[in-house]
Amino acid sequence: MGVASLLTRRFKPLLLAAAVTGLAVAAAVATPFAGAEGKFETLKSLQTERRNFAKAISPAVVAIATEKPDLSNPGQTGLAGGSATASSGFVVDGDYVVTCIESGPMMGRGDDPYLAPGAGVWMMAHDGTEFKGKVVGRDRRNLLLLIKMEDGHPSLPSLRLGDSDQMAMGSAVCGFGNTLDSLLIDRQISMTYGTVSGFYRFEPIDVMEPDSDDTGGDPYKGNVLEVDVAVHDGDHGGPIVNLKGEVVGMTCAHFMAGRHLGCAVPSNQIRAVLAQLKKGVAQDELAQGWLGFKAKKPTASRDIFISDVEPDSPASKAGIKVGMQLVRVDNYRIPNWERLREMLGVGYITRKRKVGNMFQSREVEVPVSYGVPVGTHIQLTLRNPDDGTEKTVELVVGEKAEDF
Repeated sequence: MGVASLLTRRFKPLLLAAAVTGLAVAAAVATPFAGAEGKFETLKSLQTERRNFAKAISPAVVAIATEKPDLSNPGQTGLAGGSATASSGFVVDGDYVVTCIESGPMMGRGDDPYLAPGAGVWMMAHDGTEFKGKVVGRDRRNLLLLIKMEDGHPSLPSLRLGDSDQMAMGSAVCGFGNTLDSLLIDRQISMTYGTVSGFYRFEPIDVMEPDSDDTGGDPYKGNVLEVDVAVHDGDHGGPIVNLKGEVVGMTCAHFMAGRHLGCAVPSNQIRAVLAQLKKGVAQDELAQGWLGFKAKKPTASRDIFISDVEPDSPASKAGIKVGMQLVRVDNYRIPNWERLREMLGVGYITRKRKVGNMFQSREVEVPVSYGVPVGTHIQLTLRNPDDGTEKTVELVVGEKAEDF
C-alpha cells in the first residue's frame, strides 16, 4: 500500500468531518432571513415624516401645575406610580396657554375647586425650562382654562386652532402631552397617533332612569371628539392635532362610560370664547348659547311642543317649525320638563342628588349641567303631530341670550 493511500485511509474521517462542517457553514450562509433592507421605502418615508411632525409640534406643548411638582419620590410618579404631578397645555397667540380646568394637577380645594383668574401656575417647556403664568380666564362650559405667561417666558411657537367640524370619522390625528410626567422625568413630550372615532355629547344625568338617585351621566354639555389615541394621566389639557399641525381638540378627563377612549373638547367651541377670555371676561358674563326656539308642555301632558322659532336662528336653519313635537335629544328620550332644561339649557344648573353608598349617603347640591357651549352640535328628533312621522335634525348652537 502506498504512502498516499495509507494517509487517505487514516485521515478519511477527518476529511469527511471537514466536508460536513463546510456544508453546514455554506448552509448557514445561504439561509434566507426576513428583513426590510432596501424595501418598504414608503413606510420608511412615513416614519421620517412622523418624527419630523413630532419635532415640529412638541415645542408648543408644556407641562403645567398649580405649583412646582415634587419629584423627590420616584415611586409616586411616572410609570412607577401610574400618575402625573403635572397636566398638559398648549401655546396659542404667542403669550397664552390653553389647558383643561378639570385636570387633577390644576384643581384646587374648597367649595370652588377651579382656579380663579389671577391664580399663579408653574409651567415647563419642552426643553426643561421652567417659567410661570397667571390664570386670565376660565370657562367651565368648555372645561377650559386660559393662562397668560409672565414676562421673561421662553420663546415658544404657537399652535393654530383648526376647524373641528371638518374632522370626519377616520380622520388621522395625533395627541401630545406630559404623559405620566414624561416631560418632567425624561424631558420628552409624548406623542401618540390615531384616528377620530366619534363625535357626540355625553349621556345626560339621570335620563335613563329619572326616578333613580344615581344612574350616571355627565354635566358637560358640549361635544367631544372621540379619538383612539392613547390618553393617560398628565395628558389632559394637551392638544389633539390634525395632519396640518392645527389643534382640533383639547384632551379632557371626561369619557363615555363603557367606551374608555380618549375625548377632546372641539376646537370650534374653544375658538368661540378664546377672544373673550383673553380680555378677562368673567365666566358668568361670557357669550351664552342661542338655540332660537322655545318649547311648552300642555297641562296634564308629558308631550313637549315647539311654541316659537326665531327668524334666522339656529333652530330655523335646522328646519324646526312651530307645532312640532320634541321627542328626543341626541337620541335620548325626554323624561320630563326639568330634564329637558338640563339637556338643552345654556346656563349652569344644579340640583340635589344623593351621594355615598347603600350604607351611608347624603343629599348634596351638585352640578347636572355646565351649560351648552356656543358651537355645540345637538341632534333633535321631532314628530309631526299630523301624521306621526319623525325626523332628526342637527342644530348648531349660536351666540345669544339663553332660551331655557
